[in-house]
Amino acid sequence: MNTPSFPNRRLNREEMLAVLRRNHTFPGMFPVTVIARSDHAFYAILHSALEELQGESTFRIEERPSSKKNYASYRIEIFVESAETALFRKEAIGKVDGVLVLL
Repeated sequence: MNTPSFPNRRLNREEMLAVLRRNHTFPGMFPVTVIARSDHAFYAILHSALEELQGESTFRIEERPSSKKNYASYRIEIFVESAETALFRKEAIGKVDGVLVLL
């Protein structure tokens, strides 16, 4: 069984785009997961940011609270035309105030 070799460093932009192209179909839905505090204010900010980023394009958000309901996992699917757009939008989502972890 061949195991992929990963460099012991962060991937540069071109390497990240190559990984996205290899693992996703474009145009299409692209998954992003955000971990943040569980509250209505963050959800509203995230929803507003996605509306601005996506414009006419489709997106979905599924909120899954932690067991103690202090944090939540926001599973997002955005429609994107290309790997470049997917990476740009993922980076923009990561800059939303309140995002703790971006996957």
